[in-house]
Amino acid sequence: MNLLNEIREFQNELNVMCNTFFEKIAREVENLEQNNQNEQSYESKYPITNATGFKGKKSLAVIISNNRYIAPTWVKVVEIVLKDAMKDERRREKLLGLRDLILGRTRVRVSAKDENMKRPLKLMDDLFIETHYDTESLIKLLLQILDAIGYNYRDIQVVVKN
Repeated sequence: MNLLNEIREFQNELNVMCNTFFEKIAREVENLEQNNQNEQSYESKYPITNATGFKGKKSLAVIISNNRYIAPTWVKVVEIVLKDAMKDERRREKLLGLRDLILGRTRVRVSAKDENMKRPLKLMDDLFIETHYDTESLIKLLLQILDAIGYNYRDIQVVVKN
């Protein structure tokens, strides 16, 4: 009988340990869910076509094909999207063909060289994009380039800070 009592005591101890362990896990999951809700209220997602709505907003990330990329600046948003577009060889060749064709009022916007650019973004050795623009103009330039190379950007979302 003594062995049977020891087994039951050990069973009770195991039950207490298991209950404590699973209660701790449940609390951690609750905390994660609350943090996730707080994070979602901290940020908003907009389609990349919302160029005028981005004015005065701080970018946090860009979402392409359900993949989230950290983009703390609007220039980084442009870089991530263009580098994704350039993964396709045909689109990369089309983008290279745009060099020195897309012109601004006084400077080239897409070029093989960074000369005469105030803030060039280097995408490749011989491909630079002018990024010295306000947010709306920069996103409009990006969309113009994406249209020209045939990149479908309709599902791209930009995450901004609320």
